Amino acid sequence: MIEVLSVEVYGGFNAVAAPLEVCLDFLNGYRSRFPALYVCGNSSKALDGIRGNFRVRRGFTIHQLIEILLNAYQDMIFIEHDALLFEDCDFHTLEDFVMLLRQIGRDRTVVYFTTNRDRIFDFLTTLADRYILVEAEEGGYFIAEVDEKGINQRFYPKMVGQLTLEVF
Repeated sequence: MIEVLSVEVYGGFNAVAAPLEVCLDFLNGYRSRFPALYVCGNSSKALDGIRGNFRVRRGFTIHQLIEILLNAYQDMIFIEHDALLFEDCDFHTLEDFVMLLRQIGRDRTVVYFTTNRDRIFDFLTTLADRYILVEAEEGGYFIAEVDEKGINQRFYPKMVGQLTLEVF
């Protein structure tokens, strides 16, 4: 099971936009005997911070990313959005990519996430089975969850006096 703050992520094509610390929290919260697939592009903000049972693959073009996903066998797939992959991408390739994410999400869990939203990511969220938006605010996080049932909004407060243990 994966949780983005208080929201449980289940099977299907899930899109998540959240601050880096929230992304690292749900990635590092993934526990399973079986490795998950972590796919990133040219640059990754979260890769250095993840710990756990992950098989890491990099795609430097949208076609390589599609090839990685076509050959994936893992039940849990995390994909970090990289806007550079879509620079020279035509609409048909983008459409094929989104349909592949939806198809893989039929029998597995796909979490397509970003720390910085852009137009491509926003387009992908319109076709996702579920979209979770997390925005940092003073005192906590605003969470909006959009799925077939509608929109669910909530506020997740940070614990008062919460301390962070630094790793040496």
